[in-house]
Amino acid sequence: MTRDETVKRLIECYEGYFDIHYSEASPIGLYARCDFHIHNSKYVLVKSAKLWEADCHEYVYIFSVDKLTEEVFERCRAYVIQEGDKLIDPKPGHMYTYLTAVFICDDFTKEAVKLLKRSKRYKSYKLSLNGWSEFRTFMIKADDKTFFSNKAGKESSKLVKNL
Repeated sequence: MTRDETVKRLIECYEGYFDIHYSEASPIGLYARCDFHIHNSKYVLVKSAKLWEADCHEYVYIFSVDKLTEEVFERCRAYVIQEGDKLIDPKPGHMYTYLTAVFICDDFTKEAVKLLKRSKRYKSYKLSLNGWSEFRTFMIKADDKTFFSNKAGKESSKLVKNL
């Protein structure tokens, strides 16, 4: 499978639940951003008598690159965190926001994989009273489906198996 086919299959997996925003000629290889939002609440008898409510968000940035190197990874990671932080609204009722960077590549360096596996960022807002955010990332090599992720991105392996 080629890199473009892999990206399109991945987008198809996200389409059912996420809002897809395609990127126009990104210099860092950004193909699309996928947004997911959910609001949960529990109330007694009437909706105005709320016991609790929670807002959950996930922003997935899909990058299509020829070769994943340390420099490419660092630029993309910085972009995801910078742009993702603008989308986070830590207020009462905010539970979590996941910022996920997905790399589809033809080749990679060992140093980039080490950096990807060690990459982490966890941020709580008002001692987690207003929720938290976490950075997750994973990489798929298009031709042989080699998969690497950081610790927080392990949950994404289920999605990759569907590919």
